Amino acid sequence: MSCILRVYGHFDVTAFLAGTAFAPHWVWRAGDLLGRPPRPVGDSGFLLATSQAEFDQPGQQIEDTILFLETHNASLLAMHQRLTATDPTLNHSDMELDFGIEDRVGTPDEQGREIVLQGDYFPSQLIRLAGQLGLSLTVSRYPRTLPEDTES
Repeated sequence: MSCILRVYGHFDVTAFLAGTAFAPHWVWRAGDLLGRPPRPVGDSGFLLATSQAEFDQPGQQIEDTILFLETHNASLLAMHQRLTATDPTLNHSDMELDFGIEDRVGTPDEQGREIVLQGDYFPSQLIRLAGQLGLSLTVSRYPRTLPEDTES
């Protein structure tokens, strides 16, 4: 999955999700044992894909995520209000969009030249929507997966 909505804080995640159309791929609750070694977590939260586009398709990730934010605006605004009501400074809560993007530095571009600098662009529409909903933006860069050499 490429763009993930990560939400965590002090709230009843089960009750919140019951009132939405969200289908998160991971949910945890305060007190669940997570990590290595397993330890009880102090917050609740969930992870949800806003785009299924690949790591090398940041433009598609952004388009999909804008559509997701527009479609689920009311639920996301309610989530932000719920988190700020229980944690006004958001010191222990967050709502974040994490875009998984391919690291292109050191690889050839379309003309065969080595890429020496990578810049990824967020359009103002995404920034405006994210800001209205209290969402942080993160870019996680992943190593480029090159096609395997098929020669024997």
